Parts: sequence; structure tokens; C-alpha cells
Amino acid sequence: MIPLVQQRLRRTLDTLERVITPQADAILQAANTMLHAIMNGQKILACGARERSQLAAHFARLMVGQFEHHRPGLPVISLQEFPGGHEPYAKAIRALGGADDILFVIARRDADGMQPAIAAAHERGMVVILLTGSNHAEQLTPIIHPQDPLICLALENEHWVHEAELIIIHTLCDLIDRQLLGLTE
Repeated sequence: MIPLVQQRLRRTLDTLERVITPQADAILQAANTMLHAIMNGQKILACGARERSQLAAHFARLMVGQFEHHRPGLPVISLQEFPGGHEPYAKAIRALGGADDILFVIARRDADGMQPAIAAAHERGMVVILLTGSNHAEQLTPIIHPQDPLICLALENEHWVHEAELIIIHTLCDLIDRQLLGLTE
């Protein structure tokens, strides 16, 4: 059984490396965009499509609390869906979002029904960062602006998408912390 476990882990790690590595520039752009907003007194609103709302809440907890290094809490709010609404998160974004704030959207594929949230953010003058398991970035360009960082993961397997999104969230937290704290190691 040990060889089976090792084979499974190796296959997963190889797949994640193959998919995440080409997104390094987009991940760095997203982290820099978030850091710039925080340094200028703005906030980040995080939301996710369906089960991805848990990843958005995890991101907010790490940013308000801490990831690996002690630092003051950062202004990140995890949004919750309003029951019965046809536009998940849009009402909260219109109530809480302001010009130059960030909307961090985590979706399983494409925009995963998050178009109303993205539209509400753009109405408020916010920058949108979209993390998605879609391998069809060209389909997303009509709903995001050129300055909106887009992290697209070319994966079909749902559990690998979820694992990759978690790794990227942790990487974003680490990059922001390192820049805030001046850490080089």
C-alpha cells in the first residue's frame, strides 16, 4: 500500500506543479494588487461560488489573523451569500465595497455564476481578482477589466482544482506577509 500512496502523492504534486507554475506572474500580480490596496487604506472583500465560499472565508481568517508570521490584522472580509437572491454577494458588495477596494472571487470553473458580484464590484470602482479552475480564460475577458488579475488553472479534475486553489491562497498570504514585513527568506 505504501507504493500506492507514494504514487498518488507524486501524481498529485506533479499535476499541481505543472498547472500552478505557469500562473506565477498572475499570482504575483494578484498579491501586489492586494498589498497595494491594503497599504492605501482599502479593504479586500472575498467570496466564492458555492463550496468555494469556504476557501474565501479561510483566506479572510488568515489575513485578519495571521498566516505564518505575526503581524497586525489586515482588512479582509469574507462575504456570505444572501438566501433567495439571484445575485449572490452583489448586495453585500454594493453595501461594503468602495472605489479601489478589491473583490477576490474564487470559482470552480469560469466565473461559476459570479458575474453579478463582479459587475457590482466594477460598478463600485473595485478591482476584481478572479481565481478559477477554468482553462478558458478567453471566455472570461468580457466580464473582467484589463487591470483585473486573472488566475486560471487548466485542470478538469475537481479535487485538484480545489487543492491548487488552496495552495494559491496560501501563496498569496505568504507573498503579502513577506512584503509587509520585509522578509526575504
